[in-house]
Amino acid sequence: MTYSMTFVEMPAYLLCITKGRLVNIEEFISWGDAVLAKAQETKRQKILIDNRDFALDISPLDIVTFAKHVKNNFEVLFELRLAVLSSPKNPEISRLAETAFTNRSATYKRFDTPQEAEVWLQS
Repeated sequence: MTYSMTFVEMPAYLLCITKGRLVNIEEFISWGDAVLAKAQETKRQKILIDNRDFALDISPLDIVTFAKHVKNNFEVLFELRLAVLSSPKNPEISRLAETAFTNRSATYKRFDTPQEAEVWLQS
């Protein structure tokens, strides 16, 4: 694993800060499973995922495979509101992830600033 995750329980949401680099679908699925498991454990329905220092070196097919995995394995996805601070290192992957999750009926939106994300999460 070439990345680290930190979870912080904020008053209104769960904050997940990820740093490092992810290079394959297995790591991506493991990362996503950890985020969703923490949401279930903490009983949080709003999550702010800070990926600004997280490089996703994966393919568009990996994004679609990941979105299918999450939809098929985590019913909680449909109860969550996910705000993601995108990595400037790969904006195209962030846009594709937003599309893949939105197409699977997830409430998922990417943002450039924490302030925008927090406002959306609390709206």
